[in-house]
Amino acid sequence: MSEEAVVKKPKRPLPKSRVMLNALVDSIYEDAYEAERKGEPVGWSTSIFPQEICATFGVPVLFPENNAAGIAARHDSTRFIQTSEGKLGYSNDICSYARLSIGMAHQIANDPDYEPPALRMPRPTFLLCATNSCFELLKWYECLSRELDIPIFMQDCLFNCFEEEPAVHRNKFGKSQILHNIQRMEEFFGKKFDWEKFEEIQKISGENSRLFDECVAMNDKNPSPLNGFDLFNYMAPMVIARGRRETTEVLLQLKREIQEHIDNGTTTFGSTKEEYRVDWEGIACWPNLGYNLKTMKKYGINCVTNGYVGAWSLHYTPGNLEEMASQYMLSSTNVLSTRSMMGKRSDVANRFGCDGMLCHVNRSCKYMTYHMFVGREIVEEKCKIPVVTFDGDQADPTIFNEAQFETRVQGLVEIMKQNKEGK
Repeated sequence: MSEEAVVKKPKRPLPKSRVMLNALVDSIYEDAYEAERKGEPVGWSTSIFPQEICATFGVPVLFPENNAAGIAARHDSTRFIQTSEGKLGYSNDICSYARLSIGMAHQIANDPDYEPPALRMPRPTFLLCATNSCFELLKWYECLSRELDIPIFMQDCLFNCFEEEPAVHRNKFGKSQILHNIQRMEEFFGKKFDWEKFEEIQKISGENSRLFDECVAMNDKNPSPLNGFDLFNYMAPMVIARGRRETTEVLLQLKREIQEHIDNGTTTFGSTKEEYRVDWEGIACWPNLGYNLKTMKKYGINCVTNGYVGAWSLHYTPGNLEEMASQYMLSSTNVLSTRSMMGKRSDVANRFGCDGMLCHVNRSCKYMTYHMFVGREIVEEKCKIPVVTFDGDQADPTIFNEAQFETRVQGLVEIMKQNKEGK
C-alpha cells in the first residue's frame, strides 16, 4: 500500500438514542427468528395495522415496508426485485416494496436455507393487512398469502371521499373488524386475549405518539437541532414497536439530546452552515439517501421537516375501540384531498420557516406523489416558497438519476437565494 494512501476519516459515534434504537430493532428481529426456530407464529404486517392486538398476544410481527427500506438503504434490493420482475413476472410499475417482499417470500418458500447478505425476515405464518395507505396493499398481501399459503387478518379502512370525521357507522364498522380479528386470532394462536394488557399497550402507544410528535416539533428551531433525515431513522420504532416501553425510552433519550442541541446551539447537520431550510415531502429515496444528504449539504440545505414521518402517531382514548378504529382510518393518504393535504403541508412549512419544498416524485407511491405533484401550486401560493420535484423510488435504484437530482437542487437554491436577497 502506498505511503500516500488517503486515511479515511473516522465516523462520528452514534448518539445514545440511536444505539438504543438499533438494540431495540435487533431484539425484535431476534424474537421473530427465535419464534420461527421454535415453530411458533410469526406475522408480517402492513405498516399501519392495529399492532396493539398482536402485541397483546405476545406474538412477534415484522413489517415488510420497514424491512424493504432497510434493505434498499443497504443497496441490496435489486436481487429481490429482479426475482419478482423476472421469474415471477410482476410489472416494474407496481410498488417496489411489494416487488421486494414478494421476491423475498418466493425465496423463503423455495429456498428456506439460503441466507442472503441483507437482513431477511423469518418465514411468516400469518399476515396483517390494513388498507389505510393505499389499496395496492390488498393485492400485494394476497400475492404473499398465495406464495406462502398463509391466512390474512384484514382491517379495511374506508376511503373518506368527503374529508369529514368518520360517521358513527364507519367507526362501528372499524370496531367490529378489530373485535373479529381478536376472535380469529384467539383461535389461530390458541390463546385468550388479555383485555387489561391490551389497554396498557394502548396507553403506551399513545404516550409514544405524543413523545414522537414533540420530538418532531422541536426541530422548528433555527438552526434546526436535527438533520432532517434523522427523523427517518427514529420513525422505525414508531412503525414496528409503537406499543413498547423500550420505544418510550428511545424517544425520551432523543428528546433529551434534541434539547441539549437547542441549549448549545448545535445540530446533527454538522459543521455545514444551514443556509436554507427545506420541507422534504414524500418517502425517503432509500437507495440514494447518502447521495441526497451529501448533495444538499453541499448547498447548505437542511430538510427540517417531513410530513411522512408523522403517519404513525395515533391518538385515541385507551379502551375506546371506535376511537381506535377511527384513528387507523384517518392515519394515512386515503382520507384527504390534494387541497387539504397540501394545505397541511403549507402550514407546517410556514411554522418551520422553510425557504422551499423538495418533493420526491416516487414512482412506487403514485397516490402520495399525485398530491404533491398537482398540489405544488397550493404551497407556492400559501407559503411564497419554491417547490421543486425530482424523480426517484423508495426501493428501486434504477429510477433515480444523480445528475437530475443535483440540477433540481441547484434550481431550488437559485430561487431561494433570490427570495432571500429580495427580502
